[in-house]
Amino acid sequence: MSRINLSTPFDFASSAFSGWKREHWEESFKHLMVPIFASASPLGSRQLIPGPRSHHGRLADELEGFTRSFIMAAPWLAASGGDSFRLDGDTYDVAAFYRRGILAGTDPASPEYWGDPVDFAQHLVECASLAWGLWLSRARIWDRFTADERGRVAAYLYACTRVKYHPNNWLLFNVVTNAVLKRFGMPYRQEQIDENLVFCDRMYLGGGWYQDGDVPRIDYYNAWAFHYYYLMWAILDGDSKPDLALAHREKARLFLRSFAYLMAADGETPCFGRSEIYRFGFVAPIALFAMLGEEDLAGELRTLADLGVKWFLTKDVLTEAGHLSLGYVGACNDMLEHYSCSGSPYWAVKAFNVLALPADHPFWTVPESPLPIHKGSFSAAIPEAGLTISGDGPSGRITLVNHKARHDKAEYNDKYTKFAYATAFTYQARRIYGNSDCDAVLQFSADGAAWHQRWTMETLACSPLGGASRYPLFEADGEGSATTTTLMRGDVLIHLHAIRATRTLSLREGGFAAGSSGAEIRGESIAAEEDRGLGPGVSASADGRISLIRSLWGWQKAAGVENFAQDRLGANVRWVRSATPRLEAIAGQPDTVSPFHLATLVVARVGPDTPRQAAGALTTAEFRNGELRVTFADGACALIRTPDAASVPASFLGRRIQAGTLAFLLETDGRESSLIESGKK
Repeated sequence: MSRINLSTPFDFASSAFSGWKREHWEESFKHLMVPIFASASPLGSRQLIPGPRSHHGRLADELEGFTRSFIMAAPWLAASGGDSFRLDGDTYDVAAFYRRGILAGTDPASPEYWGDPVDFAQHLVECASLAWGLWLSRARIWDRFTADERGRVAAYLYACTRVKYHPNNWLLFNVVTNAVLKRFGMPYRQEQIDENLVFCDRMYLGGGWYQDGDVPRIDYYNAWAFHYYYLMWAILDGDSKPDLALAHREKARLFLRSFAYLMAADGETPCFGRSEIYRFGFVAPIALFAMLGEEDLAGELRTLADLGVKWFLTKDVLTEAGHLSLGYVGACNDMLEHYSCSGSPYWAVKAFNVLALPADHPFWTVPESPLPIHKGSFSAAIPEAGLTISGDGPSGRITLVNHKARHDKAEYNDKYTKFAYATAFTYQARRIYGNSDCDAVLQFSADGAAWHQRWTMETLACSPLGGASRYPLFEADGEGSATTTTLMRGDVLIHLHAIRATRTLSLREGGFAAGSSGAEIRGESIAAEEDRGLGPGVSASADGRISLIRSLWGWQKAAGVENFAQDRLGANVRWVRSATPRLEAIAGQPDTVSPFHLATLVVARVGPDTPRQAAGALTTAEFRNGELRVTFADGACALIRTPDAASVPASFLGRRIQAGTLAFLLETDGRESSLIESGKK
């Protein structure tokens, strides 16, 4: 593995948080572009990057590498003032490279023809990138084609209008391909633009967030698919529907405002959802937002873009040949999807659309502004998406709690349905004997061998204080169900589970995975303090990162820390070494009261504290009749309730708690916050 070593000096005077300026982007582009020249096919239309094949097959994979590299080349061509660049004494003619490759790939008589687009082919995805790139770089590529060549390339793009697309974000690829053809004065399908814009709007949840398809696939596709292509349409064709274009600009504004809460102080974001090999692709809509003249978030968006890309490119994200690797930080085979191929990671370079903005554009001249985490600790919620976000000011970390998002395939559960995802504590990707690790999630098993976790779920509540959901005991107990209420405060999570099992089940819950790229993971047991209602716990720690889990009720065993797996690809999506502390219990036995209750303290801490200090996050805990009452180390107090217990009012510290309140927090300064079940506010 390797990384880019930039020679451009940092400039913290104008970029107080990243030190980056436009020159860092341009130098990064050049370093990413050079390996693309080296891995090109003889006629240039395909990328022969070493790596696994996707289920789309070789031809589509090699097309994918070409078009996705064009995503970063086209913006550079749009504003560079030339066709080529020099690096390390060599000259690279970017415009000629893509002119040649596009003509070979769209020519049916060429040995490097990309093949005809067919129903649901990956070509439909890639042709949208090809079309947008042609539009951005039109002065250096399209305008230099002969009339016959323009006709042939346009005919290839138009072929995408004759086939079927998946009924999800893919329909926006069709919109963009048609809109570019329209701008070029070539044949296009206006009815497809109109119908697909309307269809995709049905996936809008509110607050700037979409779900992808007919299930709540809520993830970073909001950035690099939905808003990216909607804003692209607004640039290309928004004048034809000004009210709709304005509405999508406002949705993008809402999304970008909320997305700022997801970035840690150093630029990391929680690794959550599918396709995280696209890394910094979440920067994608920022440049397009700026192209539309939107400037009210300029300083904050500059920070998001600069820090987001810098965080990855200052790590070993490249192969030895210099290509973006198949992984999150380093290579990680276990996080790949069936559609991943060696060219797939280049969707990340959608971020490089910022290079289409000239050096005197306000995006580059405005100073970076602080993100929410730079202003101190916070709690925020995106209720439409079922997400709660906590920023820990002292460490600069972000924790994301999810009680809604999921995929339609259970094999993606690790990427969606853990209770939480956090920066510095990335999730475990490796399956061992068919099982996922239990980091940051409750798992259940009918035989103690095959373990499962929640998949489908009903969101019960979401607020800045936490979230709650109800879910079946997937594949372990067909008639069973569980609810989980989560309270989040800083780097502390408290989960209260109510499990209705119809058979005997083994249960386990893990803290976050503690990881390291070198140091051994250290485990430490935490003794019970029964007089204060605090049960046994266990921690895993390395390199100043502590993951701790402790029983507050119901758990029967704190298991010793085991290294999940260790090899150069890692079990973890980021760390080479990783381990998860966990608790264990048995539910559904004949003498067990139903529902069976479990209460858990989870702490993920970065800094000088010891595991025992982390275990002291709570000083008391008391569970009774579906209600958990806790006291934090600083004196704040909280009440967490199961949905059954919350069906009636309660009294807490002299306050009347209304029915439907699943959690209530009283801070030491008298501030109050609540988590109230949806529909009962």
